[in-house]
Formats: sequence, structure tokens, C-alpha cells
Amino acid sequence: MPPTSANPDDASPPTPAREIWRSFWFWAGAIALLRIVGLLLADGNLGPDEAQYWTWAQDPAFGYFSKPPMIAWMIAATTGVFGNGEWAVRLAAPLLHTGTAAFIYLTADQLFDRRTAFFAGLGWLTLPGASVSSFLITTDAPLLLSWAGALFTMFRILKRGEPSPTDFILLGLLIGLGLLSKYAMLYFVAAAAVAAILSAPFRKAVLRPQLALTALVAIVIFAPNIVWNAANEFQTVAHTAANANWSDNLFKPISLLRFVGGQFLVFGPILFIALMAAAYQLIRKHDARGDTFILLIFTLTPLVIVATQAFISRAHANWAAAAYPAGIILVTALLLEKRAALAKISLALHGAFATLFLVAMSDFSLLDRIGAGRTVAELRGWKSLSTQIASLARGFDAVLFDDRSMIAEMFYYQRARKFEVAALDPNNGIHHHYEAFFPFKPDIHKRSLFVSILPNDAHVNYRFGDIRPMGYVTAPVGADDMRSFTLLAISNYYGPPGIQYTD
Repeated sequence: MPPTSANPDDASPPTPAREIWRSFWFWAGAIALLRIVGLLLADGNLGPDEAQYWTWAQDPAFGYFSKPPMIAWMIAATTGVFGNGEWAVRLAAPLLHTGTAAFIYLTADQLFDRRTAFFAGLGWLTLPGASVSSFLITTDAPLLLSWAGALFTMFRILKRGEPSPTDFILLGLLIGLGLLSKYAMLYFVAAAAVAAILSAPFRKAVLRPQLALTALVAIVIFAPNIVWNAANEFQTVAHTAANANWSDNLFKPISLLRFVGGQFLVFGPILFIALMAAAYQLIRKHDARGDTFILLIFTLTPLVIVATQAFISRAHANWAAAAYPAGIILVTALLLEKRAALAKISLALHGAFATLFLVAMSDFSLLDRIGAGRTVAELRGWKSLSTQIASLARGFDAVLFDDRSMIAEMFYYQRARKFEVAALDPNNGIHHHYEAFFPFKPDIHKRSLFVSILPNDAHVNYRFGDIRPMGYVTAPVGADDMRSFTLLAISNYYGPPGIQYTD
């Protein structure tokens, strides 16, 4: 990890070795390489979401049940070149975060100076959230690259007296690609609208006729996903609305507190406290003319939107990740101006965490020894479970599942299987990709091996005439934790008819 004393503005005589040592690009490349090596050495399996994204990548499309298509396209690209190993499925993650850091560096350089750019870029790469996200393939990584690129392009428009139409086209391209990554890119549009209302310089620079090019390009790029949703009963939109969970008991202060607490882990405790202090000071000054105020708007808008969602119902800490490309630039600039030691301490602490995390991901037993094995439970046991299940599949028409996680892992780890895998919905509805596109078919799957998340036959005892227990499959997911599934041989389906699936 980079030395905290590095200072690109140091006036001492430059030498080739010193120039490399103080170069953001050197450290960004080194960290990316270390993380790729870490992926190659990683101990553990794909998580259920990652395995599902891999399934999507086998059938490239403009949309999928719960997410836009970019995540699947990324996996298809990396696995198409390097094969289907876990490391290849995840390979885009560290590369995308490196790209995000590069845009942050370039943005900070044009707004402040090379020193701020250096610390902001490396600050991003060592953020706790970025360190974790660089080892998992998620929709946040491509979203954040598009967001940081759009932020850079937007400030380039602001800084040019007469911005080029190309800048507005590039901004539309990046917004469109962000929407194909995750619908949270809409927060960028919301932040721009808030900035246009509150900041006269922003309004004057951005609200030009060329902005129509931005809107047109973004719509053209995003349109195929809209068409896909329309052709598939707006599955992704419905799933996103279901995630918001506004039909549940509303207004939950504890959920809001959990979300805010999670930001200390995602952004780091020093940086998040500094961010809140900066927000308080900038809002008190009522000065909407400076670059720092624009950065604050693009930081607070996602945070406020997701915090509101957390208060109304629920929100995961990473749902506000889009706040931090602008946030890291803002906080770094203010800390280096007034509290440089805190910026360096934060970078050192985050660098230490990133190093320890890299080591821990290569050997989960280290986590078990300190009692933290449960933190990576979602990455353990799946390959073993799928192999055990596959060994019992002979003689059955299909292997059925009532759990999205296990069926996703089955598709990935048993990709050379010679038997059918299908989802048996436990609630007469479609709630995930496999229930929608790989459903149980009574006329074909007459005798099936059923793998249930429940310890009993509650999901089948009202619709199958012949149910025979076949024991359990289990796998360790920590020093003292096990994951298990119940096995049942089922046949003689008699209903209820449930959903009428069509091919």
C-alpha cells in the first residue's frame, strides 16, 4: 500500500525512482495487480448473487430479472477470455475500481491540484467498501465507474467557457452506461437537478442547448433495457420496487441508524466524520458558487435518498455507494487543507485494512482462528453441497430447488451436469430469475430430487402424492457453522396447478 508521506508537490529534486514512488498511476497499477493475484489465490466459492450473475452471462440480453445487463456483459467478457474460474468471474471488479479511481484522480486534479488528486485516487482504492467490492463481482463496480466518469465530464463542462458538444455526448454515454449497470445512476440526474436549482454557476454552465445531446444519448443507450422490461412484464422494475419494500410496516428509525452506521464501514470512520463536518460547514456558509458545494450536492443526494429509504423501510449500506466518488474528492481536499495528518492517518488505516483483507481472502482459516469466519459464510460450502447433490441425481428427471442461492450455485458449480435443474416455487409466484426461466414442469419432471431449505416437506406435501425422505447434505461455512439442505424424492404431482409456464 502507498506510503502516507508521499507528496507530489514536494520541492526536493526529482529522480526517476522518486517520481515512480509518488505516482498515482504506479500505485493504482500495483494495487490492481495485487488484487488480481488475490483473486487467483482466493479461498472460497462464488456467492449466490455472483453465481446468478454468471448464469445470466451465459445468455447475453438487454435485461435480467433483478438487474440491468451490464454485470452479465462484464462476466461474459472476462470468462470468455479466461474461462469460468471464480477469479475470472470476478476479474472485472478490481479493474473497474481502478478505473473509478482514475476518474477520481483526474477530477481532483482539474478541481484542485496533483497532491489532492494523488490522495483522492489512492483514497478510493483503499476505502473499506472498495477493498471488499474489488473481490466480489457486483453491480456497484460498473455503476461507480460510470458515475465517476460522468462526474469528471460534468466538471470539465463546468470549467470550459465554451464546452464542446463532445463533452455533452460523453456525459450522456456515461449516464446511459450507468443506467445499464444499476438504476441508482438516476441519483446522478437527481443531483444535477438539485445543483442546477441551488448553484447559479452550475445552472449557467450546464443548462445549454447541447444538454439535449446528453439526454438523447443516454436514452438511446438505455432504451434496449426499457424494451426488454416491457417484453418481460417489467420484471427488473418490479423487483427493484419489491426491494424498496414499501408494503411492509413503514418508518423504522432503527433501520436508519443501521444504515448510517454502515457508512462508517463503507467510507471509513475518519472520512465519514469529516464528510459530515464538511457538509455542516458548507451548508452553514450558504455559498453555492464553489466546486466544493457541487461536490457536496453529488455526495449528499444519494445519501439522503437512500437514508430516506432506510427510514421508510430498509436499505443496505452499499446502496449509497454512489455518494463517495464526489465524497472522497471533497473530504480529501478539505482535510489536506486543514487536517493533512488526518488524511494520511486515514489512508494508512485503510491501507492496512486492504492488506489484511487481501490476506484473509486467501485463507479463510485465518478468519476462523479469530472467530470471524461467519463474515465470509456466504462464500463457503456451495461447491461441496452442489457436488453432494449431483452425486445423488442419477435416476431422476430433474433436481428441484426452493432456494435461489442453492440453485444459482448448482448452475455454476455443476455446469457440466447431464441432468436438468429447475426451481419449484414454494409460494405460487415468481420471485427470482430461476422461477421465471427455469421452472418446474410437471409434465416433464415426473420424478425429481427435491432440495429444500426447510427441514421438512412443507413445500411439497400439498402437491405431490409420493414423497420419500433421502436425508440431508451439509457443508461447513465456518469453524462451528454448517449449511444444510433436506433431500426428498418426489413424484405423482397432483397440484395445485399454480403458475402456467410457457416456453
